[in-house]
Amino acid sequence: MKKGDPQQKQQLSLFVKELIGFALLFMVLGLVVNFFFHQSIYKNIDRGLITQKQVVLNNKKQPSFRTDNGGTTPPSTTTPNNGDTPFRTNILVFNKRGQIINAQMLGNRIYNLFINTRLDKSQVNKVREVTLMSTDNTLHYFRSLLIKVPKSNTNPMYAGNYVLILENIDTDLLAINSFRRSLLITLTLFWILAIGIAYYLSRSSMKPILESWKRQRQFSANAAHELRTPLTVIQNQMEYMLTKPKAQVVDQVDAISTSLDEVRHLQTLTNRLLMLARSDAGRIEINVQSVDLKSWFDQVLRPYVDIAASQHKSLDKYLRATGQGWFDADLIRQLLIILLDNAIKYTPEGGTVTVTTSRVRDKLTIEVRDTGQGIADEDKARVFERFYRSDKSRNSKTGGNGLGLAIAKWIVTQHHGTITVKDNHPKGAVFVATISMRSQVGPAVN
Repeated sequence: MKKGDPQQKQQLSLFVKELIGFALLFMVLGLVVNFFFHQSIYKNIDRGLITQKQVVLNNKKQPSFRTDNGGTTPPSTTTPNNGDTPFRTNILVFNKRGQIINAQMLGNRIYNLFINTRLDKSQVNKVREVTLMSTDNTLHYFRSLLIKVPKSNTNPMYAGNYVLILENIDTDLLAINSFRRSLLITLTLFWILAIGIAYYLSRSSMKPILESWKRQRQFSANAAHELRTPLTVIQNQMEYMLTKPKAQVVDQVDAISTSLDEVRHLQTLTNRLLMLARSDAGRIEINVQSVDLKSWFDQVLRPYVDIAASQHKSLDKYLRATGQGWFDADLIRQLLIILLDNAIKYTPEGGTVTVTTSRVRDKLTIEVRDTGQGIADEDKARVFERFYRSDKSRNSKTGGNGLGLAIAKWIVTQHHGTITVKDNHPKGAVFVATISMRSQVGPAVN
């Protein structure tokens, strides 16, 4: 595509929109996953604090643990270390004056960490985070809960005092940060992958649009060309007759006849263009009706026997389809006229056109054979395209406009059928249309 081509701009716009859509989707997904993971971690931590609170208030027995100075810690003052963390859950007991009264039970290392912790009575029963620095200048993060123990508590150290429960969350924060990094890397990789997917989808989505756009422009160009030809002939004939203002009608028979032929050709072309436009817009409804097959086909074909004879050609009929059939009689008549016009048109003098009808259950087959030049193999797949003509079998000199077989295919498709073309040996072509005959024929899928 050329630079500045509206098709290229449309594809680029579609690509950018899909890429932004993927980016927003991954961003929202990342935020949601991170939120729930973060909430899950902190929910477990807070659940541990509440459990420890109940332990303190109920004064349940806990095992003693060895401290850093070689002594032991009595129950309900600390819990065992967890992995590489020097402290997981610790308990500080404050008296009413805010002094730590269980310093001897904490051990030197832990006490040095908590030595600057102050009692804030306004934070009772509130969960909050605190950051403390150890002697080696390392920051440690805790989730804390301050409770006021009633005097009725059986543990004399707790009774009437304030207990600060601190749970170390260093490993949890490391896990959260590690998870965030992994999630960011994963989403980045998927977003890079999304670039390729968005590019592929934009091309795939634009492909039928571009094809339709191309066909529309080609259709418009071909239609303009087909309309221009008869108009040019009519204009030339009219201008020629104006040069002989005193001539009588009998003197201008050829010019008038030529003009009328072009008018008829123009009328046929415009009618077919109008039909195709209506079919594309879905404005043509199928009017299914019951017909007697043999008599109906005989009636439609009868005039063409005389037309073929007037051109020194013969038309043979083999009407083997009998009984009642269901289809749109007007459309099937038009299908027959298109096939017969082509067959008679391309059959030389002395040649034969053969029409055969047959029926198998609700399937009706119409076969039209001619003994003309035939259709090349490379053209067989395209003869049903709009405005398509092969050099040998379809050209403007014969009066065709390349729309008849396109309309024929549309008619057959609307009747849930198929139409094909093959060789007629030793020469000529055979068009075979098979349609479905039912009391109700729904809209076909194009």
